[in-house]
Amino acid sequence: MALPSFASASLEPLATRLAARDGKYTDIPAVLEAGDTPGKHGFAILCPQPVAGSTVSIATLERHPHSTQSFVPIRAGRWLVVLAPTLPDGLPDMANARAYLAGPEDAICIGRNVWHAGLTVLDGPAEFAMMMWRADAGDDGIVHTLETPLTLSID
Repeated sequence: MALPSFASASLEPLATRLAARDGKYTDIPAVLEAGDTPGKHGFAILCPQPVAGSTVSIATLERHPHSTQSFVPIRAGRWLVVLAPTLPDGLPDMANARAYLAGPEDAICIGRNVWHAGLTVLDGPAEFAMMMWRADAGDDGIVHTLETPLTLSID
């Protein structure tokens, strides 16, 4: 699968692009959406290491049943955004999965219960701000191993 750029991506309804509209202050409520279970917002700095090569294999996806999850690059080059809707049985809908090549200026809020790949960076070590609702019960995420890994071609 060759990747379209994040800038040309249609993310709705799976995610929201985090950007000012018309160069003006823009409120984006999805980022601070309270979860549907007792908990609190968590904010972390993630430091992913790059993957190498011209193809990337995605073997697992994750989803967060109680929270949106936002990623904002602090120091990054290119990175991958992989999204898939959730089927009625709770599994990822791989027939409707989408993958995009994002850059250092791209930020995203992934919708609640949307399957997505873990943060995958390509050009070097990176730093990202990440915000999500943290459930008091600790059941923040579900991981699914794909029967057939998703192979992405990186140009």
